[in-house]
Amino acid sequence: MEERVRGYLRRCGKYKSGSPVGVFSDIHAPFDHPNYPYFLQDTFKRFGVGQIICCGDIIDNHATSRHGAEPCALGAYSELDLAIQRLKIYSTLFPDVDYIVGNHDMRPERQAASVGIGGRFLKDLHDVLELPDGWVCRGEEHILDDVLYIHGINCSGKNGALNKALAERMSVAMGHYHAFGGCQYSANSRDSVFGLNVGCGINEEAYAFAYGKHSKHKCTLGCGIVFNSENAIFVPMSREYMT
Repeated sequence: MEERVRGYLRRCGKYKSGSPVGVFSDIHAPFDHPNYPYFLQDTFKRFGVGQIICCGDIIDNHATSRHGAEPCALGAYSELDLAIQRLKIYSTLFPDVDYIVGNHDMRPERQAASVGIGGRFLKDLHDVLELPDGWVCRGEEHILDDVLYIHGINCSGKNGALNKALAERMSVAMGHYHAFGGCQYSANSRDSVFGLNVGCGINEEAYAFAYGKHSKHKCTLGCGIVFNSENAIFVPMSREYMT
């Protein structure tokens, strides 16, 4: 019944967001680009964004990765302290954000589960990161105005977002795959859907991304603007923010 009510409300005009939705993802704090939050601030203001959604990987958790940390890496507590400091910049600029949980956000939880420690023994991610009440966790997916917002696990590749949209039969906005930021469309005689990869906001020079040094597909820094369920764009972070 709850799901039916939600579905009905999503179709009612007065319950739709009205203003464009600003979407960002994969900041991997504290390894985000120093100017990324200000790029978001300027871009969201330019498009008159109302609601803001983050598609996950708010934090990197490099020190707690099962793959092993870089030799020069900070300890888990030091990395977390720096991440909290960086996230305070975002929460100050954007007091209200709906966020999705990404695979990096879940690293400590997965590590704990590997040795038999369940969620009842762990602090909530929201509390660990000291996020304000205006930042609301939407779990692993969120639907707003007939657009599905996800992190994008198992949706990698150039066409990952569009393939997910076709599978879900609704427009999709996601992050996860740092390359190929952009928006692709598919239409039939009845409707149109898009697959939006909102890129990322990372600092590629950080040691946490040393694994991608020789990757042929480099990261696309930017964000997404969703106008409605049939219209969205990717906005790349321009050169003026890179220095």
